[in-house]
Amino acid sequence: MIFNIVNPKVLSLRNKLLYCDYLDYEKMGYVKHKKIEKQRIEQEKIMRFEMNEKKTYSVMLNEWIKDKKETDILEEKKDEEKIDKCENETVKKQKPIYMPYAAVDSYEIIDTKILDDTNTEKENINLPNEKYEELYEKYLQIKQNTLNNGKNIPIFEDVEKNNKIPKGELWKIPSTWMTDYEQFDDTLLNEHYNCYGTSDPDSEVSSIPCGGCGALLHCKDPEIPGYLPLELFSKNDEDLKSTICQRCHFLKFYNSALEVKVSIEDYPNLLKIIKTKRCAIILIVDLTDFPCSIWPDLKTIMHPFTPIFLVGNKVDLLPRDSPKFLENIKQLLANTVVHITGVKKENITHVELISAKTGYGIEQLINKLQYKWKHKGDVYLVGCTNVGKSSLFNTLLNSDYCKVKAIDLVQCATVSTWPGTTLNLLKFPILNPNMKKYILRIQRLINEKFYRIQESKYRDYKFKETGNMMFATLEGHVGKSFTKNSRKDDNMDPFLEKSHKVMTKKIFLNESEQKYEHSRWCYDTPGTIQKDQILDLLTTDELLLTLPQEIITPRTFMFRPKQTIFVAGMGRLDYLEGEYFIRCTLFASKKLPITICYTFDAEEIYNQLLETEAFVVPTNDQNRLKIWPKLQSKEIKVTGVKNESAGDIVLSSIGWIAITPFENNSVSLRAWTPEGRGIYFRSPALLSKSVHLRGPRIQGTPLYSLGQKFRTLS
Repeated sequence: MIFNIVNPKVLSLRNKLLYCDYLDYEKMGYVKHKKIEKQRIEQEKIMRFEMNEKKTYSVMLNEWIKDKKETDILEEKKDEEKIDKCENETVKKQKPIYMPYAAVDSYEIIDTKILDDTNTEKENINLPNEKYEELYEKYLQIKQNTLNNGKNIPIFEDVEKNNKIPKGELWKIPSTWMTDYEQFDDTLLNEHYNCYGTSDPDSEVSSIPCGGCGALLHCKDPEIPGYLPLELFSKNDEDLKSTICQRCHFLKFYNSALEVKVSIEDYPNLLKIIKTKRCAIILIVDLTDFPCSIWPDLKTIMHPFTPIFLVGNKVDLLPRDSPKFLENIKQLLANTVVHITGVKKENITHVELISAKTGYGIEQLINKLQYKWKHKGDVYLVGCTNVGKSSLFNTLLNSDYCKVKAIDLVQCATVSTWPGTTLNLLKFPILNPNMKKYILRIQRLINEKFYRIQESKYRDYKFKETGNMMFATLEGHVGKSFTKNSRKDDNMDPFLEKSHKVMTKKIFLNESEQKYEHSRWCYDTPGTIQKDQILDLLTTDELLLTLPQEIITPRTFMFRPKQTIFVAGMGRLDYLEGEYFIRCTLFASKKLPITICYTFDAEEIYNQLLETEAFVVPTNDQNRLKIWPKLQSKEIKVTGVKNESAGDIVLSSIGWIAITPFENNSVSLRAWTPEGRGIYFRSPALLSKSVHLRGPRIQGTPLYSLGQKFRTLS
């Protein structure tokens, strides 16, 4: 190994490290390792062939392969140095953005009587906006008091009160960004042009919600969600109805986050309307982070007879470990939701595994909604932050579940990696299919079934041929039976939009029209922060590294007593007591490195590596580390079962580790996360057979290589 660019502080700890991705993979050299592994497999095939033919293995061939490896490594090293140099220059420009909300929710149970939906619909139609308007006023009052009492300065810190600059990744934003909006007056572009726009603290909050996040539009303060500069804030309600706020615009078109000051304590109050209405709930859970992504207070906002359509999202990120992969996940998900929330099992009308990103399982979910719930009442998408509510909302909006004539009239919800994007209620009218439309939909699905089967066979063939994980991803097609392709078809992912022009035509849905008078609505709701999640502790750059973007590759390693493993700088697992070694399988983003050492040295190694780039997350910036919380622990005992993992140790928002002791062998473990959040023992394991997907052990390390079985099953 060549360590000439490795941090000297990490090298000084080398004799105390049993394994370190930073050193043994040479920083982030995952691609290089994959190439070397492929060469090793090819070499073994050649050796087996030669042995079968009773020939002597060529020493020259061995030397040639060895020289070729070294040449490839040196060439790749040069490329990595160039890439690292470019990345370092980019990082210097960036300023960490922290999640703009508190970590603790407060809820309040209110006894209410269920009302007839027909009588209450018009009375409650403006309730969400009124509640949210109260939030703005409450925020301004708290902010004024805090600044006056603490620093004795006025609410607006700038000398010119109307030139307040938003906080965030402004280096990504071009100075002419306001020209993206149709209503912007281009004649304002002169030498005195303020590219961030002008705020008006004395203005009133409008009653028009942003089409992307649901926050009420205003031009008071850039730090309040829903902000639009005065130059873009039209007094014409018709213009505002087709406009999105500054924050959503930056997220959609420039992948840039702004800091906003939001208290989420009152958001669950917006959902208490569910308890007074005849409606259904689509409860969305992130399969890569449960039970941490299950809202435990769900029962407080629902009526005892409210039906729940339980949806496990992001199934496309899970590797298939057995033929009964989907059935096992459904059963474990349903049991966990009942245990965490306390809802009755009878309330769970249907369980579906989907991917809002790839479309997998969406058509089946629509079938169940139309067959079991039909058009009895409204439907609410409910769940914690970052579970994919807005992505599912957009997918359903552009499907047979939305009224045909409304598909192009409702703006898509803003979708981003950063949690807490949706800040108020968004909605679209639900289609009430008559018999003719129902038959048309069934015919379309039947006609498409043959092509989907052929496509699936082709993808399996290509995956076995190439080993490319792209072909193993669970995918599905979401079509429309009653209309031609929508304008949204090519722009479901806002980050892929080529044009920055917000609207070429002012279109919006007019709820006062007679055809929407008796409509049922599908609502996208604000995500609630579960106290077990650590998402609010991470910066935006750290979130992009932590949240997996493709199928998770399980990493199995041998774990002995008195040893410790670190998952980046966020998770830690100690093997306290046990008679034998155990096998552990880590499910986390491949960008999170692992480090293994003896427990005796763990504290010293953690503190020193935090100040280097070896952990990747958190960022090794002194200001960042000053506010990084300490790791806290929880002890867990596990007893081995036959031929599979006994259970998972879940580390909030980071991933999970499947524990596989020998049968009937008991072991004692200690898990750590920031502030001790979200440490659970999940039994049975989510992917209990995944330990058998490992390959042979990598010589000189406790890790196992990725086995061929994983490729076959995926």
